[in-house]
Amino acid sequence: MRQWLATFWDRPPGWSLLATTALVCGAALWAFTFPTPNSWILILFCLWPAALIAICWTAKTATFLARRNPWSPWILAVPLVALISAALLVFDAPLQARWQFSQSDFAASVEEIRSGANRSDFDGRIGGYDIRDVRTHGDNVYFVVSDSGFLDDDGVAYLPDGEPTTPDPVGEGVQVWHLRGPWYSFSAGW
Repeated sequence: MRQWLATFWDRPPGWSLLATTALVCGAALWAFTFPTPNSWILILFCLWPAALIAICWTAKTATFLARRNPWSPWILAVPLVALISAALLVFDAPLQARWQFSQSDFAASVEEIRSGANRSDFDGRIGGYDIRDVRTHGDNVYFVVSDSGFLDDDGVAYLPDGEPTTPDPVGEGVQVWHLRGPWYSFSAGW
């Protein structure tokens, strides 16, 4: 056991820490593909593991450098994955990529709803999102995305005239954020 511990501290951070970092960063990137960030996923599966990874990486790197004093490219692997993930989040790349894939399907659904299709026909999958409800108010169409938000109804809204001056009555305390063109993400309490 003593030999294993000595060998463990003489090696730089390796595959296991890098794979764990990639898994946690992947979960965070996936959580940010929803119209409003999936906060429960971020808190349960990303925040605490990320803190633990940072502590482990710091301890392992400091001990390795203090005991061996050489340089290893493995020391940069974990921070590099974390920085690339953070940059993708800063530029909103996960949401924009998933939205780019889904936007035309949502536009087609809006046209069908405006031509009189039953709103319950749209419970299911549209583009890359599972939809559990569709709400309308005038020309505005709100698609509630399954598994988005924690206690609120969150999703994508088609608002052809822009953000309403008074929130539409599609839930309590409706908030909207611009996505692209007439498309917005929204959050509404119930």
